[in-house]
Amino acid sequence: MYEVPIILFIMLLMGLENTNNMISKTLSHHLKRGKLRIAGKPLYQTLIGLELKYIRFLDRQIAFKEIPLVDSELTAVIKTFERPEILKRLIESIKRIYPNMKIIVVDDSLNPLSLKGVETIVMPYNSGISAGRNRALETVKTKYVLFLDDDFIFYHKTEFEPALRLMEEFPQIDIMGGEVVNLPSFKSSDYRKANLHPTQSVPVLPPGSKIGGLPVYDKVPNFFIARPEKLKLVGWDEQLKKIEHADFFTRAKGVLVTVYNKHFKVLHAQTPFDDAYLKIRHDVSQEKKILYSKYYEKQDL
Repeated sequence: MYEVPIILFIMLLMGLENTNNMISKTLSHHLKRGKLRIAGKPLYQTLIGLELKYIRFLDRQIAFKEIPLVDSELTAVIKTFERPEILKRLIESIKRIYPNMKIIVVDDSLNPLSLKGVETIVMPYNSGISAGRNRALETVKTKYVLFLDDDFIFYHKTEFEPALRLMEEFPQIDIMGGEVVNLPSFKSSDYRKANLHPTQSVPVLPPGSKIGGLPVYDKVPNFFIARPEKLKLVGWDEQLKKIEHADFFTRAKGVLVTVYNKHFKVLHAQTPFDDAYLKIRHDVSQEKKILYSKYYEKQDL
């Protein structure tokens, strides 16, 4: 219902409507990184802006109310780095829909933000996602924790109460991942066969089995509710500042039970034209060496 003709047209130009189409891929490359980049940036920003305005219009049709289970038992944790305006956008969306939600921001930017109604943990510059999440986990006091990337956006389909009730009903669920809806395409990644690093660990429950109607997965997006005390059994490897996700779920295999719930969602609007941020974000050569040493070196011998 979101895709009006002009949006579909721009999405096609951006190469996001049909990612299997070679022409679309070529256009996408040139708009994001090639000769057409000067046009790609305003097109992308305009499209995201239009979509978010329309979503806010739809949000206004919903009567949001206080939800005791969410307000008292859930803490949102956001790890942010050098994207202050993107962080503000997420916080604004949370406050609009869940005005009483507890929020912890871990900020390792050069100039960390201090936002009203938010607990901020300031970390040394470029400490990384793993160190930030471990630090936040030490601070969480609620029964459940919600992990978020700073470029997410809450909207009327970001519904936590049904998800939390399932967590209450089925204590064997340690992690419940939701659906990340990528803008501008409104498409989501399929995590049913998401790759882990090589491991001999046997899952607690086989992938595909169900708990409360929800399928068990090896790995879910960086949008999940979890039990803090269970996450501490695994934790994040602080050597990995940026590419920690598969490592965490590889080590969680055989320790934690993860399910996927497509009925609670969040929007994802990336910043593909933020060159300063991307330069640091994509500097992962050292981390790849660490992962190779952890998981692949013995296989190659």
